[in-house]
Amino acid sequence: MKKIYFILIILASCIKVSAQQVDPLKENMTFDIDNLGDGKITMSMTYNASQWDNFQKIYGSNALNLLKRQMERSLPAYYLQDWDYKEDAANRTYTLSFQALGLAKIDDNGSWVIDLDQKKPDITKMSDRNYAMTTTYNSYGVLVQELIKINLPDGAGNVTQDKNAFGKAIFTYELSPAHKGSRWIFLSLAALLIAAGIVLYLKPDILAMGKHKVKPFTVVSSQAAPAAVITPEPPANPNIEKQA
Repeated sequence: MKKIYFILIILASCIKVSAQQVDPLKENMTFDIDNLGDGKITMSMTYNASQWDNFQKIYGSNALNLLKRQMERSLPAYYLQDWDYKEDAANRTYTLSFQALGLAKIDDNGSWVIDLDQKKPDITKMSDRNYAMTTTYNSYGVLVQELIKINLPDGAGNVTQDKNAFGKAIFTYELSPAHKGSRWIFLSLAALLIAAGIVLYLKPDILAMGKHKVKPFTVVSSQAAPAAVITPEPPANPNIEKQA
């Protein structure tokens, strides 16, 4: 989630408004975290008429590629995939969604951690696994109303709001055994594969163990060998005996 707010500021700064403009730029973001720590991020913005015109002039038909490039530069720690972009011209709104792998990480205590990258955010608890943050700020002369929703996975428990070493807000939570079991299975299999690879690298002769050399054999045909051909000797010449 780091640096994602910087993207929102960039988008807001691209919208030029007059001094008399008082309509706020509305931003909505949703983070849906699954049991593997990956998250689906959905962000949408709603503009007034003049803001929408400026957005179309700047981004035009290449909006998806430009937004995708900005997100990839701002979130280099995550692998982003499954991009989807939609526009609602009637309501002057666009929606961008994508998957961010590894949005939540496991700490040394086995708990899951989500970094909000904000100091003292205004967080409202909607339920045990759903939270919302709201803020209003001025960005380059544009009034911005921001709403961020965080939906933790099913089975998340012991959810706490804390701060990291830099004083920024974080969420920590645990998964019930039924939901985190598959995660540990994958980790165990990965550890076994790594260990097997190390053993084979250090002792390649292990691959030869258990193998037996097979002596070559001759194929004997079932057909009998052909009989030898005997050439008869020519009869003695009687004229030669008389001359002798």
